[in-house]
Amino acid sequence: MNDDPLIARAQQGDAEAYGLLVAEYLRRVVAIAFSIVRNAHDAEDLAQEAFVKAYQSIGRFRTGSPFGPWIGRIVTNLALDVVKHRTKFRHEAIDDTRPASRRDDAELPALRHDLAARIDAALDELPEMQRIVARLHLVEEMDHAEIAALLGLSDGTVRSHLSLARTKLKARLADLYD
Repeated sequence: MNDDPLIARAQQGDAEAYGLLVAEYLRRVVAIAFSIVRNAHDAEDLAQEAFVKAYQSIGRFRTGSPFGPWIGRIVTNLALDVVKHRTKFRHEAIDDTRPASRRDDAELPALRHDLAARIDAALDELPEMQRIVARLHLVEEMDHAEIAALLGLSDGTVRSHLSLARTKLKARLADLYD
């Protein structure tokens, strides 16, 4: 999709045009934020903040440039700031709910859930940049160039982080390969 007409209209103050851009990119922006912060509520807040910042800066946006990487970079920077803040101030979620007991014998969905939980936990154990790159590539299916543009890294650095992440994931999940 060519976003240039919508961007031009948004630069002239057309809120409806900007709303169409938001609708087009919202899911991807939330997914990027979630890949970094790992909290759905924070990801939604960051997406909203990113779209507000983008709207405030839309006049400086270069026509002809793709909107997706620009908004992606904004949300990535915001999410990385949140992660840096978290390392300074550790927060722990309080969860007083327990899963409901199962009455059926449907083991396959439970096994799939357990497998997904193990993979998710293994991803969470990776160093920050390896985790972010791995999630963006393996979960969000972004290519190396997209990730490099989002994170402000070279393509080689992205490949290096991804290679290290894969090696650690294979070691951590080695029993799944048997």
